[in-house]
Amino acid sequence: MDEGEWIRRIQQGEKQYLKPLIELHYAGIQKYCYWRVRNEEESRDLTQETFYRFCRSIDKYTNKGKCRAYLYTIARNLCKDHLRKWKPSLSWEETDAAADYGTLQQSSTIEDQVEREQLVHELLQLLPEEQRELVFMRFCLDLTFREIAHTTGVNVCMVQYRVKSGLNLLRQHWERSESHEEEVRTGRHCGPKELPCAPH
Repeated sequence: MDEGEWIRRIQQGEKQYLKPLIELHYAGIQKYCYWRVRNEEESRDLTQETFYRFCRSIDKYTNKGKCRAYLYTIARNLCKDHLRKWKPSLSWEETDAAADYGTLQQSSTIEDQVEREQLVHELLQLLPEEQRELVFMRFCLDLTFREIAHTTGVNVCMVQYRVKSGLNLLRQHWERSESHEEEVRTGRHCGPKELPCAPH
């Protein structure tokens, strides 16, 4: 039985199908909420509120194969409202900077790296805000470009462009970081005319 059939049966009053539907999406929604608010308890509360609102309005929900994107839209709006209410004096960058980022782990490609939670917290801060969330959604939540567009209200082509350019920026920074680490290992240092080495 697929997701669409679950929703159809729930709308017919068979509420037992809410459980597998929630279980299917719960971890991803909480991961997104935690990334936004940086607090485990608050992320659980926001995740539960997301599913509560979805369940409350499911009778009016029209299934067009976009349930996941619809849930992320609810979660995104809840997180924005939460941050606006409880963290009015902090920018998104300052909120992220307060988190414990840990040590970056090595990998062969930036696409592999971007899936690692620690690298996300560290490197996504280098991106403009308009790119940061899109890259996270694509590579950490595994949303499709179309789902991201539906969730954020950004045109699909623009989502693809911003994700690609965001990855290019991250790749460039990572290569500079790798180059700097090699210079440290071999005893070489940046010359006065070179760009500053990326901070760690």
